[in-house]
Amino acid sequence: MATWEIDGPRKLPLDNVRQLRVSTVRGTVNVVGTDGPPSLEVTQVKGRPLTVRTINGRVELSQDWHPQLLALFIARHRRGPIELTVAVPRDCPVELRLIASDGVVSGLRSRVGARAVSGSLTLVGLSGPVEAQSVSGAVEAHGVSGGLQTETVSGEITLVAGSGDVHCKSVSGAITVDPDAALDGDVTLSTTSGDITVRVPAESALRVQFHSTSGQIASAFPELARTDMPGMHMAQGVLGAGTGRLWASSTSGHLALLRRGAVEELS
Repeated sequence: MATWEIDGPRKLPLDNVRQLRVSTVRGTVNVVGTDGPPSLEVTQVKGRPLTVRTINGRVELSQDWHPQLLALFIARHRRGPIELTVAVPRDCPVELRLIASDGVVSGLRSRVGARAVSGSLTLVGLSGPVEAQSVSGAVEAHGVSGGLQTETVSGEITLVAGSGDVHCKSVSGAITVDPDAALDGDVTLSTTSGDITVRVPAESALRVQFHSTSGQIASAFPELARTDMPGMHMAQGVLGAGTGRLWASSTSGHLALLRRGAVEELS
């Protein structure tokens, strides 16, 4: 096992990287899939140093904090003390555990697992399975095609230009889904009080069910049957061949199904 302590800007080559784990407090973490040699670039470190450990192809980047010191640091510091970029092979599995940090992961074909307490997560061009969780930060996914499971408490969830199975859950955060092509998987969206907005092409082939207890439902597709009564609002039906599945539910949030390029009013 090799170990380094980094307390300032530094570039470090990484050999034989087969797995990456990152744990940081207050900062910005960028993980990039590359066809070139893997490397670590740290542009800023304040507070506790960054520990780098490598063993049998596993690379671990972490800041070690005693719980009391961590609480004191977060209370006193507003800006992130650490900024780093890690370039890894595209087939390298990645795990992020971030406290008050923002994470960006791009260009990977492998599994990605990311958890953030109050920071945002941005996922770009990922073709492997992705699991992302955030308490209060937003989750944004662009071009994720290998399956996505994401959950927040109050953070917004935005999915753009993706495909495959999608499962999103939030308590009060809004969910927006805007794929660049017809949905082709199983898409499940749920909130307690957050609004849900889905925009799909006119030629979509979907089995659709939208449900809200007290929120309103709007649809640009007249093919969907509507049910509105106290305690239940629903729109359901089949679009095209119905090969995909779109299910959205909220207790009090509003739901909208939009048609890309449509000019007609919602019903």
